[in-house]
Parts: sequence; structure tokens; C-alpha cells
Amino acid sequence: MDILATIWTVTVGVLLVLLGFNALIVVHEWGHFIVARLCGVRCEKFYIWFDFWGLRFFKFKWGNTEYGLGLFPLGGYLKMLGQEDNPGAIQAEIERAKLQAAQSSTGSLDGTDSLDSAAVETEDFPPKPNQQSLDNGKTTSVYNGNEYPLPPKSGEQNPSADAPRKVDDAAETPPCIFAPDSYLSKSVPQRLAIIVAGVVMNFLFAIVCAAGAYMVGVKELVPIVGNTVPGSPAWEAGLQTGDRIVTINGKPSKDFRDVSRKLIAGTKNVKLSIEREGQPVDIEVAVRKRSAGELMPLIGITSQPSLELASSKIPSLWEKYYAPETLAVFSKKTPPLRLEKVDGQVVSTYAEYQDAQLEKIGQPITCTFSGAEVEIPAIPMRAIPVRFAMGEIVSVLPGSDAEKQGIQPGDTLVSVDGDAEVDPLKLPQILLQKVNVEQKAVELVVRKADGNEQTLTLALAPTRFVPELSGASIQSPLGSTAMGLSWRVEPMIAAVDESALLAGQDVPAIGDRVTDVEFVNCEPPLRKNSFSAPTKEGGFHFRDIGSAIDLPYIFGYALQATLPKEPKKGEVQKPLSVRLTLESADRAIKIVPLPIVEATDWFYLERGFVLQADESFFLANGWGDALMRGMVKTADDSLLIYRSLNSIVNGTVSPRGLMGPIGIIDVMYKVAQSGWGAYLMLLCLVGANLAVINLLPIPPLDGGHVVFLTYEGIFGRPPNELIQIILSYAGLLLIVLLMLWTITLDLSWISRW
Repeated sequence: MDILATIWTVTVGVLLVLLGFNALIVVHEWGHFIVARLCGVRCEKFYIWFDFWGLRFFKFKWGNTEYGLGLFPLGGYLKMLGQEDNPGAIQAEIERAKLQAAQSSTGSLDGTDSLDSAAVETEDFPPKPNQQSLDNGKTTSVYNGNEYPLPPKSGEQNPSADAPRKVDDAAETPPCIFAPDSYLSKSVPQRLAIIVAGVVMNFLFAIVCAAGAYMVGVKELVPIVGNTVPGSPAWEAGLQTGDRIVTINGKPSKDFRDVSRKLIAGTKNVKLSIEREGQPVDIEVAVRKRSAGELMPLIGITSQPSLELASSKIPSLWEKYYAPETLAVFSKKTPPLRLEKVDGQVVSTYAEYQDAQLEKIGQPITCTFSGAEVEIPAIPMRAIPVRFAMGEIVSVLPGSDAEKQGIQPGDTLVSVDGDAEVDPLKLPQILLQKVNVEQKAVELVVRKADGNEQTLTLALAPTRFVPELSGASIQSPLGSTAMGLSWRVEPMIAAVDESALLAGQDVPAIGDRVTDVEFVNCEPPLRKNSFSAPTKEGGFHFRDIGSAIDLPYIFGYALQATLPKEPKKGEVQKPLSVRLTLESADRAIKIVPLPIVEATDWFYLERGFVLQADESFFLANGWGDALMRGMVKTADDSLLIYRSLNSIVNGTVSPRGLMGPIGIIDVMYKVAQSGWGAYLMLLCLVGANLAVINLLPIPPLDGGHVVFLTYEGIFGRPPNELIQIILSYAGLLLIVLLMLWTITLDLSWISRW
């Protein structure tokens, strides 16, 4: 049954991806088609999917249009009579149409048949000359009361200047050399309407999708702060766990992701109105420039989880720590289990849960899930038998005792409560343990930037919110809100526990600098990036330590979640281990293998189970309400895309964050399995994206045609043909390069970081 369920889920996901991806393109072409027909343009072909090399499932003709379903599921296309995207081809069409009109007036130029007249002839075109005008010796043709010169027959000279002329001397060529139902025969406003119709349909499609999403129900992340990263702009501004974001830059916030949208749009400062314990508080967060390891600026906050379990199964990595009785309770799949109590204490928010469980850090706790009491173990962190050096302080919490006592960024902690060998990776939990035993202050020795040392007694704030978030960013510092400081971990060996090493094994030297960390015999924890890549031996390594990526992310996050590589049939399971590439003071390089051990004084704060995101469910009050919200949503998404493009140009957002068709299809497949609301909302975003991109003034996009037609409407003539050709090929080259760039990012041929 599980296999059948998986097959069904995959099949539905694939079908929804095909439906959505193709609908976006077909709707665009259908917009062109409808307006073209209304303007009297003959549409020769309208195909869903492409019929390359004539390969198609079926075709049929209705009126003058051939409809069909091609074999290649890549959207669809419309072919209008006289339409050409290439200006050079348009000019060729003009010359061909002139020749066609002339041939139709004489029968032929040299006694042969006309050139493919079936391609453009209609019932009323080419104009049938008056019969008497074709008498032998006549050199003119009359059409609609006007007389036009005929081209010379083979071997004849051009007619003389005083040859008989038409009644109206103002025109020497027919008023329209194209078929009346040709795209090129239409006025500028009509052609503009035809071109813009595709984009308009994409916007309408996006609105309908968003409205449909609101009708079936939309899940939005509750705008409540889960945690703040020590040293981040949000941490320095004073944001705390449990703060509800009411407005962002004066606009109401209903979704936690609204903050990210402001940052993507290049907002330099974010003004937040928050609600804290029922009281309004105004906070302004100064946004820093993105670092080398970020795709966009971050302010350092995470969303609040709910108290419901996200999965009924504990990940295999931590399953061994759980009692069978607990696993049996968690195996109940429906309804989702909800956390109600921790050690008998009722918890109603994520902040209350964190405070309760961190009070027992390193100890088992008893949790009540939907009425069932289970024991949740303390899970030790994976570690290596090496202590790294303490780095510089990077941030001081405003208003803290640390700031009052003059500690500044650039200073370095030398000792904490007399311990000069404190591990910077473990220090956040060491301070948490001091808070748990109600220690009021801590004694520090601080080395100032000028080299002098200072001894201070620092008050500890009684806070137990998560003291470390090493997985929030590859370059996040570690820190403690209780102490009001954040610091870097220097990639330098400060001490080695030789008792954990094998006899005769190489020992890292004190003072050696880490330049590369390799996980040996592991499943790749990440995709290939500029700072990481799989190894040929079946492992994964991180490079540019200390510049592109920092040690807290590697050992505080990536190592904790990495699984050993599954052995092949008949092979023995090899343990996961680590190899450090070390550079000594004299620039000598050596590689040292190290085992992975379980720490006795450092614990996994999530305890092995995962909580669902805290989401609210919104349902529109009828179609009128849904359509209004759909229009607002589409407008917001469209403006966000323009702002994002601007942010990429000015460097606020990295171009490595762009996503191509493969990435969009991948996201669409994952979202399609999250429900109709999420799926339709994604189609709204992609539809608005497609509309905005198509409106960019870049030939051969629709926006490029709009520019050319606007010029023609203002000046009464098309732009110079050579200029059109140059701009069209330049635009095409830009689009091809952009497509190649995004596809290589999607395939990880180019790293995103």
C-alpha cells in the first residue's frame, strides 16, 4: 500500500507540474490569439505543446486556423499571418508582399505562376484588377477607384514618368500591400493590443489562481519571531522570541515571509511595529550588506514553530536515543500529536516550551503529547577531539551589562569564570547551565584591541531562549543573550584530546590553521557550492574556512545532521569520520584524520523531533473577497519581481539566487504535494513573474515589440531596420545567456554560493 501511495503521489505531482507549467504558456498565447481574432488577423496555427518536425498527437482545422496537440510538452505557440519576431524577416515579408501584389495584378512577371499565393490569399485579397485595365498595352491597374502602375513585363523598360497615373496622385503603391487579415496590415494600436494581450492574460491568470487559492484556503506563516541569531541586526535591535510582527514599514503583516520580501526588494532599514506581551513596541532594524555567503541580506530571525509534530517518525540519526514506548506513541500518524506539557508544566507557546526544556538541558524530560506522556532523551552532539581558538567579539547587545562595561567588537574573551580553555563552540550552553543554576554574574578576562587585558564581572540576564543558531547562516557567529555578546570561532587548533585518537595517529599541532574540513564516508549534506563539494572517495568537504564558511555551521549544524553512507551489498558499514587539512605557521600542509565522538557537555537543542511551522489558515469570504485579494496579491508579486531585478542590478541580491525552468519545475513539484492553496499561490507568483519578464523592453520579448510599436505610433514609421535587427539579436543573446545561467544554477554546475 505504501508503494501504491508513493506512485500515486508522484503521478499526481508530475501531472500538476505539467498542467501548471503548460497552462502558464498556453494562457499567454491564448491572449494573443483572442485579441488577434478580434482585430481580424488570421491565426494560421494554434498549438498546445510543440509539433517539432511535424510530430503531433492530432490536428484539425476550424475556419482558417489549424489547431493541434504537439508531441513535445513545452507550452504552446500561436502563428499569425504576417507575424515575424525577426525584423529582417519582417522586411523580407514586406518585399514578398509587394511582389505578390504586383504579380496578382499581371498574372505573373514572366509567364510563370505566382509565388505561393495560397499563403496569403483571402477571398478579397490580392485585389482583383478591373478587367478592362488588363487590355493589351495597358500599364496600370485600377483598384477601389485608384489606378496603380503595373510592373514591366519581362524585357520591357520601366514605364515613363508621364505614364497614365491613378486618380489620386498621392499614392504610388496600394494603401496596404498585405492581406487585410495579416498582422502587418493592422494599425499600431491594434498590433499593440495583440502583443500586450498575452501579458494581460498572464496577469488575469495570476489573479484567478490567487483567488482560487483564497477560496480553497491559504496557509500563512504566523508573523511571530521564533529565535534571533546572536550578533545579527535583529538581535542588536532587541527582537525577542515570541514577538508578533504587526506592521512592516507601516504596512500590515500577515505572513512571516513579508520580512524577507522587504529585504529582497532592497529595503535598507526595516521599521517593525511588534506586540510583546500585549504591549506595542516599535523597533527599527538596520539591514547590513549581504556577506559573501549570502544570497540576500538577512536580519537574523527565524519563524516560530507550532507545538504540533511535523512527522510521526523520528529521523534515523536520533532514533537510537528514544525508548520503544516513545516511538510507539509517535508512530500515530493522525491527527498530528500536539505538545501540551513539559515535566508537568503546561506550555501554550513555542517560547514557553523552549524555556521549559532548556531548563533541563542535558537531562531527559517528560513531555505530554495529546494526553500521552513520553520521555524525550537528551541527545549528545557529535564532536571531534579538538578545541578551536576563541575568535573576536563581533557584536555587543545594546543596553546589556557588557555594553555598559565597555566591551566592544574586536575584543577577545580570554577566560570565563577562570577557565582559560573554554571551548567557543560549547560556550553558549556553558552559559545556559550557569543561568539554570541561577548564577547572577560571570567573571571575564577580556583582551582589548590594543593587546591589554581587562578583568570584568558581568551580570547574567536570566534568559533561556535558544542561545545558538549555527544553522541559520553559514557565517553566523555564536553568542549568548544572557551575556549580551556574540563571537567568532577562529579556525585554529587550540587543544587536542589525544586520548580519543588511535595509537600512532597524527596529532594536529597547536596553532595549525584549518583550511578544509572533509566528512569521510557520508551522504552529501549539501549540494555543490562554492565553499563545498562532494569528494571522489564518497565524502564531502568544506573549503575556504573562515572566509566563505565558518566552523559553527560545519560542526554545530552540518555534522549533526549528516548520515553515514549506505554500504553496498556485502560491504561492512564504515563509520562517518572527519579529515582536517591543516596549514602550519611555516605554510606546510598536512591532512589529519579524526574520529567523531559524542560530547558529554554539549547537547542537541532540538532533541531529535521536529515541530511543524506555525501557520494560520485563511479562507476568503466568497468570490468577491477572493478576487480582491487575488488582485492585491498579484500586484504585490509583480512589484516584488521588479524590485528584485533592481536589487540584482545594484548588488543587494546575488544573481546566484535566480531560478531557471528546472528549478521552477522542482519547486512546483514539491509545492503541488502541499495542497491546492499552496499550488495555486505558486502559479500566481510564476504567472506574475512571466508577465513582468515579458514586459521588459528587451527584443524579442513582448516588451521589446511594445517599444518598437510605440516608436512607430509616435513617429509614423517603424524604427530603422538595422537598429531593430541589432537590438533584437542583442536581446536574444541576453535571454539565451540568462537562460543558460539559470539552468546551470539549477543543475548545480555553477554554485549558488
